[in-house]
Amino acid sequence: MLKVNNLTAGYGSAQILNGVSLELKNKEVLALLGRNGVGKTTLLKSIMGIVRSTDGNILLGSKDISKTATHEIALNGIGYVPQGRGIFDKLTVEENLRMGLRSRPDGSDEIPSFIFQKFPILDERRGQLAGTMSGGQKQQLAISRALCGDPKILLLDEPSEGIQPNIVHDIGIFIRELVADRDISILIVEQNLKLIGLASDRFDIMVKGQIVHSGTKDDLENEEMLKEFLSV
Repeated sequence: MLKVNNLTAGYGSAQILNGVSLELKNKEVLALLGRNGVGKTTLLKSIMGIVRSTDGNILLGSKDISKTATHEIALNGIGYVPQGRGIFDKLTVEENLRMGLRSRPDGSDEIPSFIFQKFPILDERRGQLAGTMSGGQKQQLAISRALCGDPKILLLDEPSEGIQPNIVHDIGIFIRELVADRDISILIVEQNLKLIGLASDRFDIMVKGQIVHSGTKDDLENEEMLKEFLSV
């Protein structure tokens, strides 16, 4: 589905990714874990073409998208919810969702009904300015906007950041429902282990721009592993 092979990338002379390789399979949730500053967000931005790789490649199916423009990557079926959500505060909820429709390969201008079924608050507040919503509602909107593009792969960067535990739980359930009900795979960067345990099939851990450990969600009970790779 999505393969990253020996990817290197960074910002100017600062190299952040040092030969990252991972594979996201069809209808799978893969979590990417690691301490702050190890390159997790840079990897997602590299997949989206926001940060250009300097070596290695990124394959979407059999297609190399390493040098593809960001808008074309979106049209090829990858949706992205950045850290901090990236919604347009001065646009309404509906206007934000319609921005997501611009990356649909089929050109549809209809907001998918399942979004309002899952998050009815977005339907109720279509005309509300997005910037006036709570943190949890903004995260629901950000994820929903990405899904309006009908992606086959969804990249989520810290979806639990700044939101209350019950909304985190709802997002975890929604992730599992997406994978079960729709043809979608998800790569999630996250530090909330409860969300990872609820939503993911397996995980990779990054240290200094490289994948150093992999496991299933059952391995999240391994205190020695957590201390070695994730404790501050």
